[in-house]
Amino acid sequence: MKKIFLSLLMALAFAQGASAQSQSFGLFDHLALGASIGTDGIGFDVAAPITDYGGLRAGVSFWPKAKLKTDIDINDNSSFLEPTVDIEGKVNIFDVKLLADLYPLKGCSFHLTVGAFYGKEKVLTATNTSMFIKDPSKYGKLGLMVGNYRVTTDQNGYITADAKVNAFKPYLGIGFGRAVPRKNRINVACDLGVQFWGKAKLGAMTKDDWGNEYYHTFKKSDLDDYDDEDIKDAIDFADKLTVFPVINVRISGRIF
Repeated sequence: MKKIFLSLLMALAFAQGASAQSQSFGLFDHLALGASIGTDGIGFDVAAPITDYGGLRAGVSFWPKAKLKTDIDINDNSSFLEPTVDIEGKVNIFDVKLLADLYPLKGCSFHLTVGAFYGKEKVLTATNTSMFIKDPSKYGKLGLMVGNYRVTTDQNGYITADAKVNAFKPYLGIGFGRAVPRKNRINVACDLGVQFWGKAKLGAMTKDDWGNEYYHTFKKSDLDDYDDEDIKDAIDFADKLTVFPVINVRISGRIF
């Protein structure tokens, strides 16, 4: 047992000495695996250098199944409706990503990053968790009024709305740390940047006065003074949201 222990210590010391040597990078001659956590969610990627002055990262990032809950006042005097409805929103972000890191100096850890994320357009889906139509025979006929538009229920009494952004999201950022460690096998890096989402859109299935059902994207001009403040805030926020800030911490390990 003592010999085995000493052998492990010698092997560890050798590995530490070898890992302390600064690597010289060529074209895809090393490979690292990384994991990150931040505002873009949980991420996993592989990275390879392009000489000492650049590198590529490819991977995925996603948010865990987060839920947001609120209630909305129904400003409708109909005797068929409850005064409020409980709403639950589910975050649904999953992207694949391809990023290029550019280093101004050979031994520098500061980098400029350009690239893109590509994923689902619907990043948030909201539905009611309480039945606000008192008479089930009115399911599919009545709904929640937003301005002059009625968000109709399905045949089971549920309404569904969603928030959409561009599926293709260019990325620009800066950071510190190498995606492929130079001196050690393990490295910690951080990134700060923005994804360009385009203007977010909030929409739902609505029904006109003739009973025709269609998907409508809501705008601030659709709203009336008596609309629920949460709905107003959501649409106003979507109108202003064109970029999404990314701040994350990444740990990577060079495997060769």
